[in-house]
Amino acid sequence: MNRLSLSNRLFITVSFVLIAFLSISAFSLNTAFQASADSTQQKRLKNYVYSLLTAAQFTESGEVKMPDTLAKPEFSLPNSGLYALVSDEKGTVWRSKSLLGLVIDPLLISQNTETEHYSTIELSSDTQVLNLAYRVIWENSIGQQYIFIFNVAEDLATLKQQKMGFERNLWYWLGGTGIALLLVQLIILRWSLRPLNSVANDLRAIESGLQQRLSNDYPTELKQLTKNINALLDHEEFRRKRYQNSLADLAHSLKTPLAVLRSDIQSTADLQTLQQNSSKQLKQISDLVHYQLQHASTEGKTSLQAPHNIKDIINKLTASLQKVYLAKQIKSHIDIKDDIIIHADEGDLYELLGNLLDNAFKYCRNQVKVTVEHHEDVTKIKIEDDGPGIPSELHKDVLKRGRRLDTQMEGQGIGLAIVGDIVDAYQGEIQLSHSQTLGGAEIVISLNQ
Repeated sequence: MNRLSLSNRLFITVSFVLIAFLSISAFSLNTAFQASADSTQQKRLKNYVYSLLTAAQFTESGEVKMPDTLAKPEFSLPNSGLYALVSDEKGTVWRSKSLLGLVIDPLLISQNTETEHYSTIELSSDTQVLNLAYRVIWENSIGQQYIFIFNVAEDLATLKQQKMGFERNLWYWLGGTGIALLLVQLIILRWSLRPLNSVANDLRAIESGLQQRLSNDYPTELKQLTKNINALLDHEEFRRKRYQNSLADLAHSLKTPLAVLRSDIQSTADLQTLQQNSSKQLKQISDLVHYQLQHASTEGKTSLQAPHNIKDIINKLTASLQKVYLAKQIKSHIDIKDDIIIHADEGDLYELLGNLLDNAFKYCRNQVKVTVEHHEDVTKIKIEDDGPGIPSELHKDVLKRGRRLDTQMEGQGIGLAIVGDIVDAYQGEIQLSHSQTLGGAEIVISLNQ
């Protein structure tokens, strides 16, 4: 079942529901028609009885006289399909001419039974009739009562033919309607699911390299899905290029320290000098590798990322840094609302805020302030300290894109380089300035949500 396509599943399900509905409808209509036909026949027999009672003449001696000609001519035609019989407690007193050659046993009903009784009887091997036995009590002028049974029977063959004809026509019409509806349903399903087929075709084209993104010509219900798929494709392309650029930058950056290290090994005779030079170059190589790996692993902005509470992350980081710099007795002031969230990779947030807070705790005297505000889909994170700060003439140089790690300012270089890369990856902004409240560095990060 899992291998069936979505269109086949819908077609099978809707077809099953349609067939079940038409079958139940056919059964209900056929049952209602048969009940109505039976009820109509019973009413017709009762009307025949009333017409016989109207035509009958009752004598004082308790006899019944029927006219030679009745209002319903079928009573006078042999084997017409409509028969009548009048009987009393002694036996048959009158029978219609249509009963010529046929026999109906009188069905006597005592005073303790119902006034009318319907039953199906067989007049012959091929004749079956519905019979109504109707009890009549007649009282003469001196108070004597006489009981008569009026039997009226009608052939069931005509009624059965009507029922069979209705049932046959009903199935023909409902069957034809069902087939037509199935065809219309198939056309509607194919038309309705065409956008999904287009998405599948576009994805196959992307897999084969014929196109890079999904088109935007999709119904409203699919626009969010295709938008997220395109965002994912763009994000993967961004990460792929970032990996490539990081590897290229790493290879380029390693050339200089490796060349210096090779030259020192070949030319330096003093072991202590060689160790010092090698240690310096190895540290630079380690910093380069760490920076480029962090640069390559940055997730970047995408609409599929889960939300994270910024206050929880900052509280965890400041709590850890308070322990690391316990000797400085740093006073940290955090001004953040509880409901501010950021859609970003959790690792990127910890790396971004961790580097900024670590620099603030490292270079402050004893105060650090963190303020987070959210206005019109922009989250601003401001971190201030009361340390020496960053010289204003170096603000632009520190944040230059693509600036080599070995030319960054001492101490804060790798941290700010990583922060700059993460902010760029999330299409945000970073600003360095002088804190007006604490007197040290002030760094403001703006991230669009």
